[in-house]
Formats: sequence, C-alpha cells, structure tokens
Amino acid sequence: MGSKPKKSKTYRFNEEWEIDYFFTMVNDKCCCLICLSSIAIAKKGNLERHFLALHNKYQTDYPPNSELRKRKIRDLKTQLTNQQNIFTKPILKSQAVTTASFKVSYLLDKECKPFSDGEFVKEFFLEMDSLFNDFKNKSEITAVIQDLQLSRNSVMRRIEKMSGKLKEHLHNDINRCSCFCVQCDESTDISDTAQLLVFIRMVFGDFISNEELLGMISLKERTRGVDTV
Repeated sequence: MGSKPKKSKTYRFNEEWEIDYFFTMVNDKCCCLICLSSIAIAKKGNLERHFLALHNKYQTDYPPNSELRKRKIRDLKTQLTNQQNIFTKPILKSQAVTTASFKVSYLLDKECKPFSDGEFVKEFFLEMDSLFNDFKNKSEITAVIQDLQLSRNSVMRRIEKMSGKLKEHLHNDINRCSCFCVQCDESTDISDTAQLLVFIRMVFGDFISNEELLGMISLKERTRGVDTV
C-alpha cells in the first residue's frame, strides 16, 4: 500500500508574540512592527530568530512585560495603520468620486437633461461651499467635488456603461426565465413619428414575474391597419 500524503501543518499567530517579538498580523501575513518585514510561516521559532538577530536592542531598551514595551508596541501599530491609510485613502476617494459621477449621470439621463449639464451640476456644488464653512475638512470636500468627472463625454460614457449593464441583466433574465410573453404598443413622439414599444413579461421558476421594456422601433412609414395587410 502506498504511503498517505502528509497533511500540511497550519500555524496560527499567538497574540503573546506581539509583546514578546514585536509582531502582528497584517492581511493574513505575520509582520514585524519594527522593520515591517513579513514572515512566511507564523512559527514562534521564526519570529524569535528574526527578533533576536535584527532587533535585540529592543529587548534591553524595552524590558519584557513592562509598560514601556507595551506603549512602544501601541506606537508602532499606530504608525503602521497610518502608513496603510496613506495608500487606502486615495483609493477610497477615487471610488467615491466615480460612484457620485455615475449617480449624477443617471439623474441627467432620467430627467432627459443634456449631457453638458454635468459641468453645471459640478459648478453648482462648488458655489455652495459656504455650507461647509463649519466643517474642519472643508478643503477636502471641495477637492473631492473638483475631482468629479462630469464633462459631456464622461457623462456619455457613464450612461453607455449603465445601459450595457441593463442589457446584460435583461439578457440574463430572459435566459433563466421559465416562460415569457411579448406585448406591443404604439405611441407618437413630439416629431409626429410613430414609435413601436415592445414589452416583455417574464415568469421565473419561483413564480416571480418581471416586466421590462425590450425595445423601441421607429415606424417612419405609414402605420395604418390597412398598410400592414
């Protein structure tokens, strides 16, 4: 009989090692608070070897189990958190700006406003900066508003992207529905052109129904009943 494969041993970080060897866990990695080096395997021997070889001075300057040592560890953890925020804050800011840009573009499209009105919305917010006079981070708020991408082309790209997502969602619903029916209706726009509206009603396996606009077709020829015979 063949030998059974050996199971890989899992090492877990012990909270006491933070006090003993100045290590902590960052994104599932064992990180040294002093030099910010990471140890691949969170094993006591590896942490102790690293600490004594590179940071043995901390053992004497900050005696074990002393309040001075605990305070130093808190300071190092605060510095590490601040360094992480330097990288994560711009990413979160960029995501918030992009989300706001999509929301404004959606409202412009919903209200049938010109795409160029996006710049007016941005200017409108900047003119209301007096609302933020009592805020300590007024300059940050103003900077975020100025970063809003609301040019005519940006609004157009946002609307096209949302439209593509809606089409993809509709196609997925059609593919997974149990049955559906199609209904047509005719309307006339302001240019006196007949528009054929096609609606689809879908029923899913859990008996939930959903109705969506499938498409709109312009009928520029005659639309009398006799013309369709």
